[in-house]
Amino acid sequence: MAHTFSVCSKCASLNKVDSQKALEKTPSCGKCGQTLPMHGLVSEVTAEGFKKLLAKSDQPVIADFWASWCGPCRAYGPNFEAASKNLKSAVFVKINTETEQQLSAQLGVRGIPTTIVFKNGKEVRRQPGVIPEAAIPQLLS
Repeated sequence: MAHTFSVCSKCASLNKVDSQKALEKTPSCGKCGQTLPMHGLVSEVTAEGFKKLLAKSDQPVIADFWASWCGPCRAYGPNFEAASKNLKSAVFVKINTETEQQLSAQLGVRGIPTTIVFKNGKEVRRQPGVIPEAAIPQLLS
């Protein structure tokens, strides 16, 4: 069973989500029942949620650092979401650099969008700028 993870925006619980079911219907938190905010198989997470996810994920985590005012970030969003639907061997998350400034600074994110791949909780690859959908899976190799 392919799966991803999503952190509940209401109770901050980490949820393991069946990928196929998440694409068919909106998933909800197993603890509080709140709808999990997912786009495709992409979840938006806070710094706290991101740390939980890195600690528990049994798959690589691909993080898109972005901001709502950033044109290239908005252009990249659909590529990132489409890749999440086709690459079920990784967990896709978006981190808003406006609201998560400390995390962005801690990780040295200097420009947006920036995509960072983490394996076993450690950064293994970083790619600044807009990436074509077909190139996103290559970040895992």
